[in-house]
Amino acid sequence: MTCTKAHFIAIVALVVAAQTWPGPGRAGDQMSTAEEPTNDMGLSSDNLIPREDWKRRVDDARKRAEQARRDWRLNDPRRMVEPDPPEKIATQRVLSDDTLRPGDIVSTDKGFLLFRGRSGADGQNADFVPIAPR
Repeated sequence: MTCTKAHFIAIVALVVAAQTWPGPGRAGDQMSTAEEPTNDMGLSSDNLIPREDWKRRVDDARKRAEQARRDWRLNDPRRMVEPDPPEKIATQRVLSDDTLRPGDIVSTDKGFLLFRGRSGADGQNADFVPIAPR
């Protein structure tokens, strides 16, 4: 007997055994109330709600999920801009300080700078020169 023929006979035997098995649960079988399986999950309010309420709950959950997706897209952590480092903020603040007088020395993230004065028609452009280290 070949291997294929042996497999075929084994499959036929399993199908026949499954068809003649006396246990409950086959399609089309009617169970009496004494044979009905017990509900291991117990009765909860979710098991007893009407179909309309169930649909409403599903729709509400879908709306909450969509809102969460929208919120995440707006606050996507990959789009968050990192704040400037404190050194850069301090440099910008000192270079735009309007109380500087010619001859003042300021410390920046690029080193020490000497303030020479303001130039331009409106006096908005500050003139700084680097101080060479000794």
